[in-house]
Amino acid sequence: MPKTTKTTVTRNSEGQYQVTIPKALAEYHELEGKKLEWRQGSAKDKMEVIIVNDE
Repeated sequence: MPKTTKTTVTRNSEGQYQVTIPKALAEYHELEGKKLEWRQGSAKDKMEVIIVNDE
């Protein structure tokens, strides 16, 4: 696992927000080519990221 799981949210030229997933975390969850679903978490300062299984 990476030393930190903190990343910075940026905004691209099209106005969309982007976040980089740490390499070790992405490799552990085998995220290459997968779809992610973003949801509001159980508190104001929480988000959930769900790996979508379209199989």
